[in-house]
Amino acid sequence: MKRLSVRLSIMSVFHRLSLRGLISLLLPVLLVGCATSATQQTVPDNLAQTESSAPSALDEDLLFNLLAGEFAGVRGQMDQSIEYYSHAAERSDDPQVILRAAYIALYAGEDARAIELSDRWFELGLEENNAINRIRILGFLHLQQLEASVELIEKQLWQDDEISERGVAALTHILGKESEPDFALQVAQQLNQQHPQQPLLLLLQARYEANLQQLDLALQHVDQVIALDPELADAYLIRAQVLSGLDRNDEALQAVDLAVNKRPDDHRLRLQYARMLVQSGDYDRAMQHFKLLQTSMPDDESVLLSLGLLSIEIGEPQNAQQYFQSLLELGVHSQQAHYYLGRIQQAHGEADKALEHYARVYEGEYWLDAKIRAAGVLSASGQAEEALIQLELLANQVAAGPAEVRITLARGEVLRAASREQDAYNAYSDALQQAPDNTDLLYARALTAESLDMPQQAESDLKAVLQLEPKNANALNALGYTLADRNERLEEARGYIQKAVELLPDDPAVLDSLGWVHYRLGEYPAAIKWLSRAFELLPDAEIAAHLGEVLWVSGDTEKAREIWQKAQQLDGNQSVLRDTIQRFNP
Repeated sequence: MKRLSVRLSIMSVFHRLSLRGLISLLLPVLLVGCATSATQQTVPDNLAQTESSAPSALDEDLLFNLLAGEFAGVRGQMDQSIEYYSHAAERSDDPQVILRAAYIALYAGEDARAIELSDRWFELGLEENNAINRIRILGFLHLQQLEASVELIEKQLWQDDEISERGVAALTHILGKESEPDFALQVAQQLNQQHPQQPLLLLLQARYEANLQQLDLALQHVDQVIALDPELADAYLIRAQVLSGLDRNDEALQAVDLAVNKRPDDHRLRLQYARMLVQSGDYDRAMQHFKLLQTSMPDDESVLLSLGLLSIEIGEPQNAQQYFQSLLELGVHSQQAHYYLGRIQQAHGEADKALEHYARVYEGEYWLDAKIRAAGVLSASGQAEEALIQLELLANQVAAGPAEVRITLARGEVLRAASREQDAYNAYSDALQQAPDNTDLLYARALTAESLDMPQQAESDLKAVLQLEPKNANALNALGYTLADRNERLEEARGYIQKAVELLPDDPAVLDSLGWVHYRLGEYPAAIKWLSRAFELLPDAEIAAHLGEVLWVSGDTEKAREIWQKAQQLDGNQSVLRDTIQRFNP
């Protein structure tokens, strides 16, 4: 059964009680017998003793149990603490003593004892209050006593003969933290049986039905809620959750859109809608809503962070810089902000600024990637040895496993960029001794083996990847392209590449391979079609080399020259382009 998170640190129950609080708890006992007119005003009548100025044996016993209970709790001896406090509660009619005893029992997981101790409250005829009722509710919830739980909860829900929205919100919070989901649903169902047609209670039931994946029932009930109260915005949020669970994502978005239109000033609703739009890939509309949120909440950190990430996604790096800089000025999400600012500067070729930002990422989930990217910046700047040194230092700071593999892959990239393919191959091979089934290492070694003119090793590694991950599109594409480029087993190559196309239908590299295998098979129109599509998606020097070659062989030499000339200003493998031009148009 769930327990309060405070139970993870039961000591805090006692440490939170200040000295002043302990004194106030014990004060009535300490003052017993001091029957002056002043103390008569301070001490409750039922605790005041006027016949003697000396504490009785009972008072001494009460004081002992209170102090012993506190000190036992501080030492973490909870069983003893509860026993001492139970004795104190049996001997005292002070509400604070009884409440404290029940509180300690509850937070120590002694739910039945907590309820027994709270019974003492009512035996004394003390007036009910929220604190004692909360203890009893939590105790009954933990024990999954349905009737008792519902009876007490009902008292908290009604205000001025109506269901209190605040009361239902508090109940939702308590059930979420203090009860198992199936029992929470039973509570909600019982409340609805006793109070039908109450929108807030029916919505509570729909919420837990959704959490338990009873999606059809949840949808039926949330629709009833909307029919009863169309202005209840939370109903549309839960409806969206249910519809998403039913893979009806468009309807889910429409549900939240309706809620936002009904309550345009509800920032929580708009934020939820914007996040759902991000998840659906509608970045432009998500950006619009986040900007509206920024207008009303200019310094909200989650809004600024979302705007920064979205700006990167839609290709607006300058705007992204402004949002991340705002986060730095506010002193929030600094690690994430420095990381993304580093990536933006790296993409712009501003190596020094990128390194400065990456250096300021010193902890958290972005730390490792920032250090690896910093090594990439050094390598691209011609400082391969410094990059390798940084990666070696980094490897000494991480444990064996995924982080170590990532560093090895980065080291291999630096070595390959420095034309040290054999060293890269050796690094991958050494790492594979420890992780023989790591597909990233196998794939990287396969590409390196191909560049070292080791086709059998490349094919072996790529097939090992596919054995482990049959739908690895990159491995399928690489294996098919390797065979096609060597003009070997072309139908087999076509099969691999077509599987890759099914998985990544708009990937330029895959479409380039498809065009290339058609070329090797002598199917020039199909080759031009797919290579042109690839070049349209990604103007790249190597794709241009392939397209130009097919055009030249097909007799369209002028267009081939035009493509090659344009490609000389593009990114990509310029050596392949130069070799192709040299072969056909020296």
